[in-house]
Amino acid sequence: MTTRTASNTPSSAPASSRPQWHHGPSWLWLLSFVACGLADWMIGRWTVLPLYVAAFYLGMVVIDIFTYPMLERWRAWVRQRGLLGWYLVEVGLMWIGTSVLLMAFAPVWLNWTWSGPRWLQILGGIGLVISVLIGVWAAGQMGWKRLLFVPALFPPGEMARRYDVPQRLVVSGPYRYVRNPLYVTDMALIGSTALLTQNWFLVAALVVYVAQLVMQLRLEERELRSRFGAQYERYLKAVPRFIPRLTPVDPQEIYGEEAHSG
Repeated sequence: MTTRTASNTPSSAPASSRPQWHHGPSWLWLLSFVACGLADWMIGRWTVLPLYVAAFYLGMVVIDIFTYPMLERWRAWVRQRGLLGWYLVEVGLMWIGTSVLLMAFAPVWLNWTWSGPRWLQILGGIGLVISVLIGVWAAGQMGWKRLLFVPALFPPGEMARRYDVPQRLVVSGPYRYVRNPLYVTDMALIGSTALLTQNWFLVAALVVYVAQLVMQLRLEERELRSRFGAQYERYLKAVPRFIPRLTPVDPQEIYGEEAHSG
C-alpha cells in the first residue's frame, strides 16, 4: 500500500544522523498480533488471527489497485481535499470497507480449512513470529505517513511542507539489507498464518497479494526513480529487491554528495 522505500528525514538532514524510530506503528503492529493470539486462545479456535490477516492484506491490495495506476489523479484530488480527506478514503472507505465485507462472509471462509500435520502448523507459527518481528523493525523506520502512502501523494513542494511529509529515501534498519523488507515479510506472514490456521482462504489471499505486488512494484519503482533520481538508482544497484544482502549497505554510499546539500 505504501511507497515503502520512501522517506526517513527531510532531504537536508545529513546521512550520518541517527535514524528516527517511530514507536507508534512498530509497537502497534506487534500488539495487534498479541491481541489476536490471546483472543483466539480464549475463543478456542482460529478466528480473529485469520480474519485480521485477511482484512489487513486484502485491504492493502484494494488500496494499491485503486491508487498506483491513478497516482496523478489522486495527487490532484488530495490537493483539493488535503491529508485528512485521503485518510478518510484510504482507511475509512477502502480498508475498513474491505474488512467489513470479509467479516460479513467470515462464517463461510473461516471454515475452508484442511487437517495437516502438527509440524506444519509449528513451522507456520515460527514463520509468523519472525515475520511480525521483522515487520516491527521495518515499520519503526518508516512511520505512519510513509506506511499510509502519503509521500507518493505529496511529492516535494508546498503541499508536502504544509503536511510535514518526509521526502528522503529510507536506508536504515532492514532497508540496508533488502529494498522491500515489508513486502517480503507480508508474503511470509500470510503464508505462515495460512499454515498455522490451516485456512485455504489465506492461501488464496497470498496468491492475490503476490499477483497485485507484481503490478505494483513496476509502478512503484518507476515513481521512486522519478522522485529520488540518482539516489534510488544507486540503491537499486546496491540492495536486492527481495533476497537480503549478507552485509548492510553504507547509507553514505546511497546518499552520496546529495546528503550534504542543503
